[in-house]
Amino acid sequence: MKATDLEPDRYPAGAVARPDRPPLACYANYFEVGHNAFEFLLDAGQIEPQSGDIQLMSRIAVGPVHAKLLATLLNQSIAQFERAHHDIPDIAELDGDLSIINPQEFERRAINARRKHTAADGSAHPNRDER
Repeated sequence: MKATDLEPDRYPAGAVARPDRPPLACYANYFEVGHNAFEFLLDAGQIEPQSGDIQLMSRIAVGPVHAKLLATLLNQSIAQFERAHHDIPDIAELDGDLSIINPQEFERRAINARRKHTAADGSAHPNRDER
């Protein structure tokens, strides 16, 4: 079965669906992005907020054209999510380069942004334990 048989507008011609093998997934709340003259490197992992320990789990290497395509797709998906659900809070007002923020500062900004968003729209998240 071809993927185009399932959703013809979503997959390129010749794409093959693999319903017997769903893609692997892992949760990530920490990212590093780097590049050289030929490719972009996207590292994903998890950060433990209390200790600041980081465990990188996955690296994706893409060419510049595909990196730009990924950025466009992600921006479109975020806009669609915000139209359907709610605005996603920013990591506070960024006055510097994210790459030089230590993990504890990044997590502090993320928590503050979520609190600011929750206070602004009056919604509560009773199942979240934000320290």
